[in-house]
Amino acid sequence: MRLISISNSYSFQSRQSRVLASVLVTIPILCFWALLLTYVANVPWIDDIDAFLSFIIGYIDAPTLSEKLDWLIRPNNEHRILIGKLITLTFYKLTGEVSYRWLVFAAFAFLLGLLGLFYRVFRSTNLPLLAFVPVSFLLLQPQYYLTSLWAITALQHQVVIMMAFTAIYLLASDTQSRFGVALAVQILTSLSMSNGLFAWVAGAVVLALQRQWIRLAVWLVVGAGTIVFYFHDFPDGQGNETSVSFFLKYPYLVFLGFFTFTGGLFDFFSKVDILWRSILPTLAGFAIILTMLVLLWRMNEPRLGHRMGTYESSNRATKALWKRRYFFTGCYTFLMVNAVIIAFLRPRFGYGVMLISNYMIYPAVLVSLIYLNVLSERQSEFTLNRWVGLGLLLSLFIWANWYVVQLPKIAFRKHQILTYAFNQKHNKTGLGPSWGSPFVALAERTMNETIRRGIYEYPETYYTPYESRLLSSNQLKPDTSLHIRVLGGGYSYIAETDYNALAQPIDNAAIVIQSPERTYLFPSEIPYSFTNYYLNRPVRTIQGEIINPTVAPGRYRVGILSPSDEKNPIRFSNQVVTVP
Repeated sequence: MRLISISNSYSFQSRQSRVLASVLVTIPILCFWALLLTYVANVPWIDDIDAFLSFIIGYIDAPTLSEKLDWLIRPNNEHRILIGKLITLTFYKLTGEVSYRWLVFAAFAFLLGLLGLFYRVFRSTNLPLLAFVPVSFLLLQPQYYLTSLWAITALQHQVVIMMAFTAIYLLASDTQSRFGVALAVQILTSLSMSNGLFAWVAGAVVLALQRQWIRLAVWLVVGAGTIVFYFHDFPDGQGNETSVSFFLKYPYLVFLGFFTFTGGLFDFFSKVDILWRSILPTLAGFAIILTMLVLLWRMNEPRLGHRMGTYESSNRATKALWKRRYFFTGCYTFLMVNAVIIAFLRPRFGYGVMLISNYMIYPAVLVSLIYLNVLSERQSEFTLNRWVGLGLLLSLFIWANWYVVQLPKIAFRKHQILTYAFNQKHNKTGLGPSWGSPFVALAERTMNETIRRGIYEYPETYYTPYESRLLSSNQLKPDTSLHIRVLGGGYSYIAETDYNALAQPIDNAAIVIQSPERTYLFPSEIPYSFTNYYLNRPVRTIQGEIINPTVAPGRYRVGILSPSDEKNPIRFSNQVVTVP
């Protein structure tokens, strides 16, 4: 294959173009960092409590080294999270605390590491930096905010993708010294999330393409041993066996789910019914998979069926090309195994899971890889210019779209999780566990113990100045001028004041429910609706969803917390709700 370099193209290599490209690559990094600084709250959510706070207590109290090691590698639900626990332990040793903000920031470092790895692969193409700009915009955008802003998912998906790709990159180098490092990295990756196990398959494919049979044998033996160790003491009751019956009943949903998932970057109509919402991502998934298959055939067809060394060369550019080809092939294998597993295991929870924010980092990584792969396999300067131009337009559109669409959701999530922290702090539930579940006792015990030891403390927020008044407000008489409508039942009630019922516009506010024993807060979403958020409309209505499973059974009167109303921030109506 003839590689055509455009390194002498003045339009690409002028000093102004290099400066512009550097600025464009940096913009998504700075914006993503600002997003984390602004919207990450130091509050655990569901699995965060057990995975990090329970772990650190158990580790500290473990009397022997073997027991401490057990706390590091013992499973949490479906995963072992060794890297996440090591990071937690490091921060505890340095500061004496566990901060969820710092855990998320640490996970962001792995995301930057993934971007750096992509740049290292890109740099071997000898293309100008401007061609790399789309990768930065595609990768660092907030579609997958439930991965990047949530500690447990950030320290799983972002960490494992970066480490798995690092192991594949080391294998692609085809050197004995790097094989040993790749093996060590992959063992660590495997113990940091179940998805990390898929890289054993990816690495085996790379080694088979390289005809490195001894290394392949070692890789498979160590991989098999690691997998057996990974699952040897897993808890029962994961529920994955029901996926088989679901597949037998709805095989077409699993088949289509694979393409919906892989095309999830193009989920542009998230507000419509899931049937219509999934059409564009599914079509995009078909196009993405077809493109990937063409690239895989183009890269590996010369190697298939020929003796080792037939297509190797001492030419430096050719060696770099084959290294990239091994890397792309291994990464595709890792992502495809992951996509198949998700498509098989998750549709039973509802087809919308195929487009849930937690998983959308994978489509973003896949599209980034395909773009880099196309640049690597370029045939002419015209083709390169066309792909770079298309990549710039598409990546900028996707990046801007997801910032516009997701920012109100991200802002509300921070308000929501801070509000729920009040309920956890004073009522045992709020940050995930349902009332009456076994997790309630674990969460209460863990939160109380870490606070007692000074390992964790709840952050101050909008309700902090009114916290004591909220807990002692049983003597407040109902305000007959305050009318609150309550609809629903079962899973939740929707409580809302009359339109323009408040004298002052609100920002952070909440619905309050209170019994003689307990007080709960539920966040108002009205200021974070798409139009209110961007048009900065004055909001004089409070609406909140009362999540019944998180509330102790009883009869509650309904009121509001409106900090913007300095005279009467806490008011109650005559309305009541009953939680069975």
